[in-house]
Amino acid sequence: MKIRSMDCNTSPERLTSGYRSRQSRRMFVRIGGAALATIALLAGSAGWWLPALGSLLALPGRTARADAIVVLGGGFPLRDQHAIDLYREGWAREIWRTGEMPGGSAVVQKARRLAIQQGVPAAAFVPLITDSTWTDGREIARMARERKVERVIIVTDWSHSRRALCVIKHHLAGSGIEAFYDGPRNPPYTPFDWWHHPEGRRIVAGELLKTFYYLLRFGVTPWEC
Repeated sequence: MKIRSMDCNTSPERLTSGYRSRQSRRMFVRIGGAALATIALLAGSAGWWLPALGSLLALPGRTARADAIVVLGGGFPLRDQHAIDLYREGWAREIWRTGEMPGGSAVVQKARRLAIQQGVPAAAFVPLITDSTWTDGREIARMARERKVERVIIVTDWSHSRRALCVIKHHLAGSGIEAFYDGPRNPPYTPFDWWHHPEGRRIVAGELLKTFYYLLRFGVTPWEC
């Protein structure tokens, strides 16, 4: 009697390989389907969660009498012009400007010239040497204690406001000094339309990452500010 040898196409190794291939295809289809469903869900609910992300970063602005208006580094000239407007309206007697460097900062010098051109006395423009939001908070707290101030108005962009205020309040803890935020009145994009602007998408994405980093690195929790 003849015994038929097992064909190579039906060997255990080939059967196992075919089974794995089919399993891989099924897994790929499942993952692809889940990804498409997630994209569709996000797209369908974008009108809710995109403004929610913006609102998560933004604090409501308010003005009140203070001892100093503090402009956080970057954002020239919108932040600086808003600080000058607040100064001219009589909300505070000084403007502090972070972002100065030991060798001088071109942006801070531009901000100083802009302020002086609009009537701010040179002695009322005080630069602070800082290189990050964390050092902003540290130097603002040091200066506030040194000058024995009671209130400071923090001027920055809405997307930066929550992280900035959390950091500043962290450094001011126990001092009794009050810090509150007020931002430029006509920003190029808002918490409710930032995704329509290339700069808004870049800034908000970066700020979300920085907020998460500050939570891990410094323990600054944005929901407590």
